[in-house]
Amino acid sequence: MRYAHFVDYSTLDPFKRRILEALEPTWANIQGLGVRIVPESLGQPATLLDFMDSDFMLAFKADCVGTKALIADAMIEAGWQGDVGSLYAGLGVDLIAMNANDVICMGAAPLALTDEVGSGRSEWFANEARVAGLIEGLRRGCDEAGITIPGGETPTLPDVVNPHTAYITGSMLGIVRPKERANWGQRLQAGDLIFGLPSSGIHSNGVTLARRIVERLPEGYVTPFADWTLGQELLVPNRMYVKPLLEMFEASVELHYLSNITGSGWRKVMRCRRPFTYVIESLPEPQPIFRFLQEQGGISDYEAYQTWNMGVGFCLYAPEWEAEAIREIGAKHGLTVMRLGHVEDGGKRLVLRPLGINYTAD
Repeated sequence: MRYAHFVDYSTLDPFKRRILEALEPTWANIQGLGVRIVPESLGQPATLLDFMDSDFMLAFKADCVGTKALIADAMIEAGWQGDVGSLYAGLGVDLIAMNANDVICMGAAPLALTDEVGSGRSEWFANEARVAGLIEGLRRGCDEAGITIPGGETPTLPDVVNPHTAYITGSMLGIVRPKERANWGQRLQAGDLIFGLPSSGIHSNGVTLARRIVERLPEGYVTPFADWTLGQELLVPNRMYVKPLLEMFEASVELHYLSNITGSGWRKVMRCRRPFTYVIESLPEPQPIFRFLQEQGGISDYEAYQTWNMGVGFCLYAPEWEAEAIREIGAKHGLTVMRLGHVEDGGKRLVLRPLGINYTAD
C-alpha cells in the first residue's frame, strides 16, 4: 500500500507567506511602542520583536503536539492496562519542547508559555488519570525548559474537534539578551560544519503517517515493540535541547545557525533563507521505530528523511574550531554530538551523500 504525503507543505507554505505579506502593513501598529518586527526572522523557527530602546528582543512562537494525542486516546480505547497518566504526561512535555526547541534556535532563552487544550466535548476532562498526567507533563516540561505557564485556555469545540480527543497547542515567548545573540543565519558561511543532536524517537512530526501504518496492524497501538508497545514508543516525549544550548550561549560558543528538525524532516537542515548547499557525509543509524515504520509502510528513504527526524532532532552549524566545545557541553547534558557534514557555496539544496539523495529548496 502506498501512503500519500499527509501534510502538503506546498499548499501550507504559500498560505503562510500570503498571511505575512497581507499583514506586513500592520507592523507599523507597534512601532509607536518602540518595538519593531525583525524582518530577517520571518520564516524562521520563531519571530523576533526588537525593543529598540532596550537591550533585549523577544522571540514569539506558537506550536502544538499535532495528532499525537490521538495515539494516547486510542490506547485507552483499546483497553491498555498501563499507567494512563504516563501517556499524557509525555504530551505535556511535547508541547513545551515543540515551542522551546524552536525559540532557542533564535538565540532566545524560553521564558513563558500559554497553553490551550481544546476538546470536542467537556467530558474529555473527566478522566482524572489523563488530566493529572497532562498537568504533570506540563510541570515537568517547564522545569526542563526553565519556563513558566502563567495561564491558558480550555475551550470546548463541538463539531470542530473530535469529541474523543483534544487539540493541545500553545504560544511561547523567549528573551534574547544581549541582542547580539539573535540568530537567523546571518553568520552562516561556507565551510561551517553541521552537527546533529540525537532525537528521542519520532517526536511530534510525521505522526499522521506513523498512525496510518500502525492502525493497519492487527493489534494496532498495543502491538508489542521492544520492551513495551508501539503506542508507548510513539509517545516517547520530544527531547528538549534548551539547557545545552543555553550553556553554549553563555560559553560564547560561535554558533552560526540552529535548526530544530521538525515538519519536513531533514529538509529542515536547509531552513536558513540564504543560498547554501548542505552536504551530509555521515548519517546515524535511526532508532528501530523508524525502520519498523518504513518496513511496515513500504516507505522509501527519500520519503522517510523528508517526513521524520530519523534519529537527529536538532542541528547546529559552527566553525570547525568549536567542535570540541560543542561535544563537551553536549556530553555534559547526556547528548552524543554527531558530526554530520558541512556547508558549501551553491544553490540551496541538501545532499544526503550516503543515501544518494538530493533535496532541492522547492
